Amino acid sequence: MWSWLLRSLRWVAETILGPRSPQTPKDRNPSEAPPADIFFARSDVVEKTPSNDTVPPGRFISVVHKGRPYWALFRCPCGCGDVVSLPTHPPHNPRWRIEVSVEGRPTLHPSVWRTRGCLSHFWISEGRVYWCDDTGVEPWRARSDLYERKI
Repeated sequence: MWSWLLRSLRWVAETILGPRSPQTPKDRNPSEAPPADIFFARSDVVEKTPSNDTVPPGRFISVVHKGRPYWALFRCPCGCGDVVSLPTHPPHNPRWRIEVSVEGRPTLHPSVWRTRGCLSHFWISEGRVYWCDDTGVEPWRARSDLYERKI
């Protein structure tokens, strides 16, 4: 119903800001998408969680304390400026898993779907950002099958 509006907004954003990285395929498997530009050239490991003011754009930060991963922090790759903070330790559910390539570039599992603000939905694979087709749509609207109330 609102897809025409979303497509129009994406067109306006790409006209003003330039094109985004290639879209993730329908099956949401970033390994099958054409390679995007590297957005996160490396993963920095710190012991203390930095304040949001100190997280620079294009920097992926892993908070690891006593050898255990706790958080992943980075600025949203859409350009909205928000800091995305994801738990990487139990008992958080969901929690994300970080892998770092030989080159030091981060891969994050599962995808990130922001439920507030820009509503970006993307994968990070070897420092590259792959956008999902449902970026800009609330998860409960785009995937109502997952959010239906069970009776």
